[in-house]
Amino acid sequence: MEPLPILLMLPPAGETRAEAWVAQARTAAALDLLARIQETPGAGAISALAADPDDRRQLASRGVRVIQPEAGEFHFGRVIASIVRREGWSRLGYFGGASAPLATETLLQEAFEDAGPGRAVVNNYHSTDWAIVGNASALASVAERLPSDNPLGWVLQHEAGLEVQGLAPRASTRADIDTPTDVAMLRGHPDAGPAMRAFLELLPPELASKLDRLRGVIETPANTLAVIGRLSSSVWQALESRRQIWVRVFAEERGMLASGRLERGEVRSLIGGLVDRIGPAAFLRDLASMADGVIWDTRVWMAQRGPWPPASDRFSADLGWLEEIGDPALRALSEAVEAAPLPIVTGGHGVVAGGLLALLEAIESGSRTR
Repeated sequence: MEPLPILLMLPPAGETRAEAWVAQARTAAALDLLARIQETPGAGAISALAADPDDRRQLASRGVRVIQPEAGEFHFGRVIASIVRREGWSRLGYFGGASAPLATETLLQEAFEDAGPGRAVVNNYHSTDWAIVGNASALASVAERLPSDNPLGWVLQHEAGLEVQGLAPRASTRADIDTPTDVAMLRGHPDAGPAMRAFLELLPPELASKLDRLRGVIETPANTLAVIGRLSSSVWQALESRRQIWVRVFAEERGMLASGRLERGEVRSLIGGLVDRIGPAAFLRDLASMADGVIWDTRVWMAQRGPWPPASDRFSADLGWLEEIGDPALRALSEAVEAAPLPIVTGGHGVVAGGLLALLEAIESGSRTR
């Protein structure tokens, strides 16, 4: 089988301090992933579409062919179909630059080999971050259905006619960097690469301390952990089967992005409505009487109340940088989170998915973060 062409995509860095922090983490993850792909049998030439000039320079210095982004609004499907058509690729390995911070060479090689003609392997069927596509030309027929990579697995199977294999949920297939907490929850995992390990040495001390306290909750038998947001049954099962703790689960609005409910303004949240009715401080006082620690996918609350806060506000909230949050409601929620007597880690979908699995695996590996 001919070598597999690889395409990496890295988003723009953003302008605020919180956005820059996440962008640096994404770059570290991309450099680790690049090194692992280069060591994986079956990998061919690597190209990258990177919005940030510093990313382009770093990738080019490591032998990557950099593709200049086109002007205008970015549309994932159109861009990737255009590149495939121009390059004449029959197969494709696509990776968001920060989509596989814990993927090993063994995992990558197995995915490369399994994606034969008429098949695709995706890290997550319902929320795709990377994909190995055995028939790259199929992307052209579904380009308009792919505003982002998120629905890629589902669309390739149901509309492009490929047989799609979604990989089993574990940290190596689910960890992805969309928020600051996604980064922080990689700390101590044995499969984090050297660039990411070096970056995590610079984790803000307040966030590091909160994660240490949360880890202590999960490590201590008979403690209670509350998990709020788009938690899957597989991650819930992993928590209950692998740790001797009680788990309170408030799961809602899974698939709100892939289904288009977020874009259409149709997200509904019972928890979010309660927070807004009684106020975040009162809500967290009640929650603190029921749990020893909390992992909260706050994007469901953001989606149901609207308007959607900018990335700078969302990331600053996760980092606990209260003075940099412009949205009044999000600042009030974040102030209550930071003042709560128990550790509360907030983020997006990853915090109750790949990030939580990474934290579990780090605990099981016996690694210490201090």
